Amino acid sequence: MLAVLAGTLSARGQQDQTYPAVEKVSLFTDRARYVAGEEVHFSAFLSQHDQKQPELSLILYAEIVSPDGRSLAGSKFPVVNDAANGCLAIPKDIITGVYYLRAYTKYMRNLGPEAYSYAAIKIVNPLRNDVMTGNDTTGFLKGQTDKGNATDAFMISVDKNEYAPRDIVNVSVKATGALENKGLCISVVPETSSSGNTLPLPAVDHPVTSLRFYPETRGVSITGELKDNTSGKAVPGARVNLSITGKGRDFMAMETDSTGRYFFSLPAYRGYRDLFLCAGNTTDFRPKILVDNDFCAVPVHLPSPGFKLTADERAVAYNMVINARLAKIFAGDTIPCANVDARADRAFYGKPSSILVIDKYVQLPTLEDYFFELPTFVKVRKRHGEKYLKVLGTQAEMTIFDPLMLVDWVAVADPAKILAVSPTNIERIELVYEPYVKGDIVYGGIISIISKRGDFAGIDLPASGIFINYLFLADSPVCTESKSNSPNLPDVRNTLYWDPNLVLNADSNAQFSFTTPDTPGRYAIVLKGINSNGGSFTRTEVFEVKQGK
Repeated sequence: MLAVLAGTLSARGQQDQTYPAVEKVSLFTDRARYVAGEEVHFSAFLSQHDQKQPELSLILYAEIVSPDGRSLAGSKFPVVNDAANGCLAIPKDIITGVYYLRAYTKYMRNLGPEAYSYAAIKIVNPLRNDVMTGNDTTGFLKGQTDKGNATDAFMISVDKNEYAPRDIVNVSVKATGALENKGLCISVVPETSSSGNTLPLPAVDHPVTSLRFYPETRGVSITGELKDNTSGKAVPGARVNLSITGKGRDFMAMETDSTGRYFFSLPAYRGYRDLFLCAGNTTDFRPKILVDNDFCAVPVHLPSPGFKLTADERAVAYNMVINARLAKIFAGDTIPCANVDARADRAFYGKPSSILVIDKYVQLPTLEDYFFELPTFVKVRKRHGEKYLKVLGTQAEMTIFDPLMLVDWVAVADPAKILAVSPTNIERIELVYEPYVKGDIVYGGIISIISKRGDFAGIDLPASGIFINYLFLADSPVCTESKSNSPNLPDVRNTLYWDPNLVLNADSNAQFSFTTPDTPGRYAIVLKGINSNGGSFTRTEVFEVKQGK
């Protein structure tokens, strides 16, 4: 569990004041030139400075940022076998200029933006006349460096050098040397749009000495701090409840650590979901819940060169703009993305022991009357003169622990608020008559109230609680190459082929094919990757599409 890992790392930090090795992201994009409204497709490979350490992070954060570090688009992507890939939509109203795609893990945030990976991209917006003003002309952008003669270790071949529109191109990639690669991706794009640049920042190879963000070893996490609103001090050892409402409902709870921080590892949902966080029932302090920004908000200054296009680049950019406009009209995205979310929309506790449907019975004035008159295992008791709810059961834990009380999947710790709910606002009550363990907390059963209108049955939620529309994993994490379009529609792809994780077979080669577009010109097959030395490399093969050939 994340909490267990956090405790282990904290204990290790107290002993030697260092933490597991810093992670590194090698980032590649399908192109280096884009049109506003298109999508930037990327491939990222994770490694660590100390290869003896086990894999840590399983979530990659990717953003399109301006040179001043302002985030324009961002999402989170799963890491599988040390690799992640996906796409980010470029805002349609962005101005023409040089921007950056950056990628990092939450664990890397302990070292700040200088530890992230950046790839510069040029974006053209034909619908706006303004251009980003460049203030850095020192030529900071250097081509990706080769280490270990990686470009000589791969050979790309095609069946011929010239093609007509709608021809099939057969490509073979072969590793000719003994160099071990740690990740490959390949794209086919207009030639002048293929040259990419990685921003060479100072190497960050020193260990993490101050641990605020833990590695996400199970999935997307949400972290923050619980404070006393009166004194402003952190509150250790207090319970924080988190509820996922609406679709994908879930609940979890944990206690803050010695510094007042909490750490929740969330389910593998996709897209945005509504969360509600609140402190457990307490009377000795006024709780205030703080939530960490899920994306890095630390200011950063990146080089901002003037936007320039050569004559060849301008001609290709013009064709790309026309293609992008036509693609939106006729074909949609040139690289369709699969949208998969296999998570079932059901209660986190599974099938309840029983369900009390209110409208099946004669209307009674209070909820307490239903528990008293109907044959349920829920009883109203008194403790120190205050009423509370008890779920009866045969296990000893049922007599020790209080039940988990929910209203529309939000935990409510005050029994008085539950009993004050009008039965006319309730659709049903789901009951669990057995001990329920959530994280490291044991509950004496569950009382889950579902309202008729999804409005929490009119109950006053805890004043310290906060609602958050939180981003889980990207809606479309899997990007595949586009097939040829219908012969009755224009083929206006700007990216002809994209494989974010090229896998060689047992003979150290790979074959694939694609169709040429209707737009004539020179196109590049671009192989990028990292090798066992940690260096990035690029291998390119050019072919031409001629009209009427």
